[in-house]
Amino acid sequence: MDFNPSAKELSHFPFLKKAQDHIKGRFSSLDSLFNDRKGELLIDRALGRIQDAITVKKTSAPEITGTADDEIAAYALARIIVSCVHDKTLIDRLTRYESERAYYFLVNEEEWNQNYRQDDGDYSNLCIALAQELGIQITRDRIPLADYVELVAPLHQDRFNLVNRRLDHGLVDIKKDERYELLRERIRVLLRRDLPHKVPSSVCEKLGPRVSEIKKVYQEQMLEQFGTIEESSFPPCMQALITALTAGVNLTHAGRFALTTFLHTIGMDAQAIGQLYARSPDFDLEKTMYQVEHITGRGGSGTEYTAPACAAMRTTGLCVNPDPLCEKVSHPLSYYRAKKRGPAKDPVKKP
Repeated sequence: MDFNPSAKELSHFPFLKKAQDHIKGRFSSLDSLFNDRKGELLIDRALGRIQDAITVKKTSAPEITGTADDEIAAYALARIIVSCVHDKTLIDRLTRYESERAYYFLVNEEEWNQNYRQDDGDYSNLCIALAQELGIQITRDRIPLADYVELVAPLHQDRFNLVNRRLDHGLVDIKKDERYELLRERIRVLLRRDLPHKVPSSVCEKLGPRVSEIKKVYQEQMLEQFGTIEESSFPPCMQALITALTAGVNLTHAGRFALTTFLHTIGMDAQAIGQLYARSPDFDLEKTMYQVEHITGRGGSGTEYTAPACAAMRTTGLCVNPDPLCEKVSHPLSYYRAKKRGPAKDPVKKP
């Protein structure tokens, strides 16, 4: 499809090739960013973008607050900065944020885009062109099996399970209202594949103090959300899994996944998680650490998986010994936060 988006349209989707081409030549080199006030302001905008990405609770919808060129440049610089940090969790946070941001602008395009047009059914010219660049024919109601499996891997809703889909000649049926969601996941996957960039060490050294700021903010937010780890506040399902490990029982794959993602989210490091499995009869340190790092986003594709909700725990037979607090929450993480706060406050129903 021959489509030439405006600078404003490109600023809402700065990962597009045309967006990157739009600002080519703006900087003579990355080092030049540190030589003038304009460069410093762009770095500030990029750091703000990263901080938005690691903020647990988003209180407002995304918006474009600068010129189109500044927005695209800030996006590119944010990716450079997280590449210098070289932390896969932080990289995954940023790519997830960018995909969610793009999703919002796509589904609300009519509100911000004065060039909004629909020449082909229910999708705008911009949406169709963007999807085509990313390898998705959004106007079609079927998608190749391999693509589908890759895209829905992080999506835990039952409706995305392959057993709930019609599969015919290697193609999976998708509903109209799900196509934006799959496009969002395609954006996330492709943005994640490209990171980390190979950034000159001289640039990373100059960014050092600013990078430290981001690390500090991220650590403080994780501490604020979950605080120090208190095993006494674990939900019954997680306590049961740990008890089984201590007794030398091999956990099922679903059990290992649930426990690992839960412990990772509340702040336990990968080495400590790996050591929990040391009593398993089939314990293999190298294999265990490979699996833990894959689940926590520090290896493999870099995807950071989230802990299963209570409904998924019941489906896999891992919901055991529920107590009265379990009836008031829908996620093990909600249980943990509520238990740590104490009985004086009502539990949060979402993780």
